[in-house]
Amino acid sequence: MGDFAAAPLGRDQLVLFPEKLDDAIAYDHPVRLLDEILSRLEWKLWEDTYVLVRGQPPIHPKVIAGVILYGIHKGVRTSRSLEEALTVRSDFRWLAQGRSLDHTTISKFRVKNAALIKELYIQIALVARSLGYLPLATLGFDGTRMRANNRRSGSRTPEALKAAKAELAAKFDELNEKIALADQDDEERFGKDQRAELDKELADVERRSQKVGAALAELQRLEEEGLKVPNRLPITDPESRIMPNKEGGYAPNYTPLATVDVDSGFIVSGDVISSLNEDKQMIPAVKEVMRSFGLAQPPPQLLADGMMSTGENLVVCKSLGIDFYSPMQMTCEVENPAIRPDPSQPVAEEEIARLPIKTTKHRKGTETTQFHKDAFIYDKEQNCYWCPAGKALLYHNTTSETANGRTRYRLRFRADSSDCAACPLKSQCVQPSTERRTLSHEQHEEHRIEHAKKMSQADAKEKYARRRHAGERPFATIKQQFRARRFLTRGLAKVKCEWSWLTSAFNLHRLMSRIQDQGRPPPPSLPAS
Repeated sequence: MGDFAAAPLGRDQLVLFPEKLDDAIAYDHPVRLLDEILSRLEWKLWEDTYVLVRGQPPIHPKVIAGVILYGIHKGVRTSRSLEEALTVRSDFRWLAQGRSLDHTTISKFRVKNAALIKELYIQIALVARSLGYLPLATLGFDGTRMRANNRRSGSRTPEALKAAKAELAAKFDELNEKIALADQDDEERFGKDQRAELDKELADVERRSQKVGAALAELQRLEEEGLKVPNRLPITDPESRIMPNKEGGYAPNYTPLATVDVDSGFIVSGDVISSLNEDKQMIPAVKEVMRSFGLAQPPPQLLADGMMSTGENLVVCKSLGIDFYSPMQMTCEVENPAIRPDPSQPVAEEEIARLPIKTTKHRKGTETTQFHKDAFIYDKEQNCYWCPAGKALLYHNTTSETANGRTRYRLRFRADSSDCAACPLKSQCVQPSTERRTLSHEQHEEHRIEHAKKMSQADAKEKYARRRHAGERPFATIKQQFRARRFLTRGLAKVKCEWSWLTSAFNLHRLMSRIQDQGRPPPPSLPAS
């Protein structure tokens, strides 16, 4: 009867010839290329943060940063997991050259170099640019949602937070009184165990009170800055916001942003916000790219999703000479029978059914329909709108509204009530609760109309289609391949730092792929920025 193979050596067997650490890693292993690229980068700013004249010599920042970045590539992100990997995994031990790093050192290193890590992914992008991989001709801007380090149910309304603060304050005073009585009482009569329990309960109350206090401080900041106060605020990480998850449902989230070079896929600007107002960050991201890469003019083309095609962005892109492509939800002229040679004449009766309509859903579950705004034609010369019946909606007044630091002006137009009363299309145009049709004209309406016409062209749609793959790839790689679907840190500043590490790891991953695809060695030195 046969037997299984025996081990060549027992674990306690001494070896005559020790193996080299370098022999444990194959010549074409990705960790070798990663280490070679990092060795070619400039670490002077990192080195300047160390004092080398006293104490034990520190480990070079390239080593610790390399371990963190390589860990992200392998889905090993927490400091304790990295500490374990440096002990049990040959590739990590090779990268650190056999050095031991404890989780505290790794954790402090991440936070200490929050400013420098953002500069690192620009360095990597500059290397790609020197190799001809980064043309910076077309940018893509996009955002995603990532879970905050806060449980789904860990949120409270502003009223509940204030009530909880008062309740915890009362509980704190009550426990302090009990502890004072315990100190006065005889030990045999009261006992040590009860005092220990009171101390433990008091510490828990203090911890919960600090969390509630931090959430209330965030609410106060929002009120003082004139920003919208959310209906519910997370307790553990009050700087996050409850938003729709990409996987469905709602939870505390942050909104990471990435600006990519569409032709190469490298991230050239990254940031994190705690709201859904991604459109306000697009132009600042483009200007950051110009500063980072020393560009006198912005890249000629910019692609972004429909949320970014706001009037403000359209105006700024035009002033900067940027050819901007972003979907605009407006009815195409070719398909819209409201577009006619003389808008003062009514739309042909047989075309009425083809006019754009909108459906409004009400809280009671009912629905009402009426002609969409696209069924009305704006006349710039006369500053009025023409309705499908050929009647004019004249300018009435201008209103303004300010939300989240942005002021929007609207020109209000309204029809003559007698025209609407005699109109055969009234039931399709005017809501039952009103006697006339009104429309608003936002200050950038003309730019929106012009942009909608541009985006209805086939060549514009073809150019915009390039955004999808390049713009979504960084988020897909970071979430799926790096397994980073949730932030490990709390607070917007630390989350921004963590996102910079993730984007640096992505750029490094992208550069390694391009070098391996081309069969070229890493660059001999970092190009001048």
